[in-house]
Amino acid sequence: MIPDAPTLLLLGLLGGVLALDATSVGQFMLSRPLIAAGLAGMIAGNPEGGIVVGVLMEAIHLAVLPVGAARYPEAGPASVAAAGAFAGAPATSQVALLASVVFMLAWGWLGGRSVEWMRRLNARIAVPAAGPVEAETVEWLHWRAIGLDFARGVVVTLAGLLVLGTLLETLGWIPFREPWTRPALALSAAAALASSLRLFGRRRLPLFAAGAAAGAVLLWLR
Repeated sequence: MIPDAPTLLLLGLLGGVLALDATSVGQFMLSRPLIAAGLAGMIAGNPEGGIVVGVLMEAIHLAVLPVGAARYPEAGPASVAAAGAFAGAPATSQVALLASVVFMLAWGWLGGRSVEWMRRLNARIAVPAAGPVEAETVEWLHWRAIGLDFARGVVVTLAGLLVLGTLLETLGWIPFREPWTRPALALSAAAALASSLRLFGRRRLPLFAAGAAAGAVLLWLR
């Protein structure tokens, strides 16, 4: 659902900050899907829904690390858009959850392409004129590049919120039915598990299995 104007503004600013966190400024890991979606859920008034979306997406993105000039899907703004729009959906709506997860995957890919476009733009506009270069000029070019990245993150987030919010508000026109979503969400969880296993390798697989078993036991005891 499309949030109200103040919430939309706050989510857009959060998306801009998280876009900076990915590579430009800090890299404090706030742009990871779990944190980004959780923060967006808190702003939109549904932290539980934000965490649900974030857990699924974090597992899928565990093996994605924005190192150097690597190409990668941008998770931060996409997670904010998915969690912010999902926050207004009914708590039991599996269709909305599935649509949010699938949308986040697609929007993250689009965000990654926008990062590439911005890098090409910076390569053209961040080159100072010929001759001696003052320190103030270098500083200005640096701040301008950071500002462009922030603005890009805001635009990607707001556009995602409007697109997914509109989609969730018109799900009655889409040929989804609740029984279909359970196997689809199970497949999403399986894909997330496969993605996370890439980080462990065969040698650490027993440790991963032991941790998963311990978590399952704790859930059962509750």
